[in-house]
Amino acid sequence: YGITFAVLALAGASYSMLQSTVTPALPVIQDELGASASATAWIFTGYLLSASVLTPIVGRLGDMFGKARTLVIVLAVLCFGVLLAALADSIEMLIAARVIQGSAGALFPLAYGIIRDEFPAHRAASGIAMISAILGIGGGLGIVLAGPIIETLDYHWLFWIPLISTAAAALLTWKLVPESPVRVPGRVNWLAAALMTVGLSALLLAVSKTTAWGWGGTGTLLLAAFGIAEAAAKPRVASINLCADQLVLLLADPTLIATL
Repeated sequence: YGITFAVLALAGASYSMLQSTVTPALPVIQDELGASASATAWIFTGYLLSASVLTPIVGRLGDMFGKARTLVIVLAVLCFGVLLAALADSIEMLIAARVIQGSAGALFPLAYGIIRDEFPAHRAASGIAMISAILGIGGGLGIVLAGPIIETLDYHWLFWIPLISTAAAALLTWKLVPESPVRVPGRVNWLAAALMTVGLSALLLAVSKTTAWGWGGTGTLLLAAFGIAEAAAKPRVASINLCADQLVLLLADPTLIATL
């Protein structure tokens, strides 16, 4: 169990650092890529949108087809997104890379599921709590390390360094993490996923435009109302409890707090 936990902790730390290291570097990235402030903001907004939409979907696929197998795929996709970001030479390419990285948001619920299925009952709760703590610790560490990395190297190394640990986590997960025997048959509700995507996109667009429109502006209020209506519409892609859990994870992230 110790090896499995160590591998999951490495994967979680790599992802949580990727969430936060970019935030202090946004002004530098904006200057080097010659991007506008609103376009640069989508480096973070696109990441959040992707994570919010795909986390319940990928988590559901993990329940259906195997959590460890799905986690390996998630980490492989994350590696591709990090590599793309490290090579990015335009704001559009970097935003696309961050959207791909956000799709790995299911890493944490998959890790929770593996611990719940594989660990003894008396160790599962503490294991999940420690993985949850890594989200905050890794996020805080990423903010601290971002400055020295940018000053010593450049912002591309904010992605090259996590790429090494993410690739190692993917390989170790494939080799060492046992597949969970628990399967939950079912299907993904793609209609609900589409509604949630539209709703969350509208909400995030409303938030990103508040500096121009104001929090009480007509455009902000209309987009927010539309987003809430679409995201709440039935049928659902995930239960209310799962969505609430993901909201708690996002609000616990120091990266999100730092950008507010």
